[in-house]
Amino acid sequence: MILSRITKALKDQNWLAVAIEFIIVMAGVVIGFQVTDWRSNLDARAGEAELLARLHTDIENVSSDRWDWAADRAGNRARLISASATLFGDRGDDLTAAECNAISQSHVFNSPSLGIPILTELVSTGELDLIRSRPVREAITQHFLSNGWSAEIDTAINHEVFNLSARHPQHFSFDYPDNPDGWNPIFDGSVRCDTEGMRSDARLLNELADNISKSIYFMRAVLGGPNESFRALHDAVDAELGIEHEETPE
Repeated sequence: MILSRITKALKDQNWLAVAIEFIIVMAGVVIGFQVTDWRSNLDARAGEAELLARLHTDIENVSSDRWDWAADRAGNRARLISASATLFGDRGDDLTAAECNAISQSHVFNSPSLGIPILTELVSTGELDLIRSRPVREAITQHFLSNGWSAEIDTAINHEVFNLSARHPQHFSFDYPDNPDGWNPIFDGSVRCDTEGMRSDARLLNELADNISKSIYFMRAVLGGPNESFRALHDAVDAELGIEHEETPE
């Protein structure tokens, strides 16, 4: 109908009518594009909200074992430093059971994963751009960088570690429990140490010093860095979704 009116106006040389009809057509096109763009943005926001909700769920599902293990490793390093005063320093006491236990597991450098399934999926499908929130995107980038660096340090640390109780069995013994169900001799405190024998064993002391040195890099780079970036990502997603938590995992 608009085309027929424009044709008639041209025949009649009614330039005002032509101009009016042309403006109406252009206005309709512009409005159509705006409506399409509005719907596209609305769909994008809805899609992003869904992805952020899934991301938050995956973050929440990361096992609390990660935080418990970090606390356990921090405690073990503190006991190794305490044991060092006896073995390397001039403290004349025997090693405590806790210090002996820390030495027997000083070679253990592993940690639960901080992998987030939805992020792995988005990277593999090339759809990470669907998340448009700048704070969340920056937190995701930092999370990937931190985990990449952590993996490199973890590989370097575990290239050579010294299982002292296996390499120097003459200095370790294990108390066999009355109820052996679930017996975990390296971790349950049943190990006993020959303090005097350890003090005079230069090879053991050197290997223990190596394990202690690696423990600080493990705490800072393998556990600490990724944990901090993970918490920052959690905070960014919470802020975007308007979620408040009573407690933050330590």
